[in-house]
Amino acid sequence: EASPIAAKLAASLGLNLSNVTGSGPRGRILQADVIRAAAAVIRGQAAPSPGRPQGSPLRPALTPSPARVVDAIPLAGIRGIVSERMATSAHTTARVTLFREVDTTALIDLRERFKTQGIEVSYNDFLVRICASALREHPDANARMGDGQIERLDRVHLGLAVDTDRGLLVPVIRDADALTIPQIAAESTRLIEAARSGRSLPDDLTGGTFTITNLGMFGVDGFTPVINLPECCVLGVGRIVRKPAVIDEDDTVAVRPMLTLSLVFDHRVIDGASAARFLDRTAQLIQNPLLLL
Repeated sequence: EASPIAAKLAASLGLNLSNVTGSGPRGRILQADVIRAAAAVIRGQAAPSPGRPQGSPLRPALTPSPARVVDAIPLAGIRGIVSERMATSAHTTARVTLFREVDTTALIDLRERFKTQGIEVSYNDFLVRICASALREHPDANARMGDGQIERLDRVHLGLAVDTDRGLLVPVIRDADALTIPQIAAESTRLIEAARSGRSLPDDLTGGTFTITNLGMFGVDGFTPVINLPECCVLGVGRIVRKPAVIDEDDTVAVRPMLTLSLVFDHRVIDGASAARFLDRTAQLIQNPLLLL
């Protein structure tokens, strides 16, 4: 006699229960007995059930084979530099991540206003200007770890992570806090085109004080980017997603275009409260971008 579960399992495996020894009360065949019998058949330690060809396993036998290398990418050039810098950052910084959801309704409206005036501006261009303004107000985030000291910087040079055929590059928009949004758009276009075509100058890729990396175009909501040393912060930007949100003190719920920000900071250089204040100001400016004009 077999339990219903054991009988069903044996039928699905093609096992004859007359060849299975039961371990339950009064020799009752249990599920575990069927599993053991099936394993024995696979190993060739027991006869297969009637109707199954002799020597035929319950499952096709697979020949163990290690994975073969079909392509090798040398850790040289830009790829090697990025690999080394990312590893150094991951092993030497005291990383903490803060997440913040932001309503982008006003930002989207402002971008549309620029478009009606014939000015093409990306969300990244707005974010560069927003972060630059927030960094001016919160210099703790515009700093780096020096030789036994924390160094606050007097200029705001914003790096923008760019995916290229040669690997990750971070061109730098210098004095971003002193530029208008259209000026930032023009400079970011120039730098990105140069990076992707291999025409970047050394000055285009050095001297950043803060980095922005945006994976929203790939459908990513939030992530924890690696700090671009010697900087102390990096802002990860996700996609804009329409979702329900509470929009007033009366708990009114409406669908809004929401954006997730991920601020990764080095706790050796900046404290959590200071980083939170910077992120809060960044969120305020995204929700009220007219303050930039």
